[in-house]
Amino acid sequence: MHRKTPISVLVYNHLFPTPRSEDPTSFSAHLSKNLVGEVRIETATFYGSLDTIEARYPGLNYSHPPHRKRLGRFPHHARLFKAFDELRLTETEIASLCRWEGTLWARQRYERDEGIKVLDTTGNEIGPWVDRRRTRQSSHIKVKTDIEVEIEVSGNAPAQRPQQQQPQQDEDMMDEDSDEEIESIGIPLNQRLIAAAARREQGATNVMMDADWEKYLERAQERGEIAGTVQYSIPAVLAQGGVPTNPHDRTMPPAPPSAPA
Repeated sequence: MHRKTPISVLVYNHLFPTPRSEDPTSFSAHLSKNLVGEVRIETATFYGSLDTIEARYPGLNYSHPPHRKRLGRFPHHARLFKAFDELRLTETEIASLCRWEGTLWARQRYERDEGIKVLDTTGNEIGPWVDRRRTRQSSHIKVKTDIEVEIEVSGNAPAQRPQQQQPQQDEDMMDEDSDEEIESIGIPLNQRLIAAAARREQGATNVMMDADWEKYLERAQERGEIAGTVQYSIPAVLAQGGVPTNPHDRTMPPAPPSAPA
């Protein structure tokens, strides 16, 4: 589309519909005062220095979205791009207007005059794009696997026993302690009674029987388990199997048979 009014005039009138005293009087004045300074700041920020040809001729294309995004951070360039869009300028119209320092037009003129090609290293560090969607889908496949774990207990480690069996074990230990205590009391008592009975049979009438045995007989009489007049013959009792090993045992040995008249 051919416009009767020059592009620079259209853009200036759109940017400054009612110019003030401090506003530039033309687009060229606006370019020198505001736009070129922002281009230099962006170039120094992007390349770091102007030591390379690429940094001196960055080739900024005002129709290229990445370049417009870089320059759009500055207020005057942001207003300029907004005017381009509202005026619906084509790429050819924008290229015919943007002919100043740092633009694509400046690089192309340098390449034509010097006969060299300025290499653009902007995207050299970006690797080729790899479609990872198939890899992601394959990684979502779930496989169920049965795993058996065997735990080997070290010989030095103490074996763990269920807590619910502890009371029964405590009772068994108490019973064993009681049996050992009874056995330890009964055996010496039998030995003492046998020795005392043997001395009495030999005629030593003044030998006293064991005190524990006497207490045992006394308690048995009080409970009514034996008659008060019944007298046990120690030798006869021993001959029938001995006295109870536990003096607290309630089971009495059978009375010895009476002597014939």
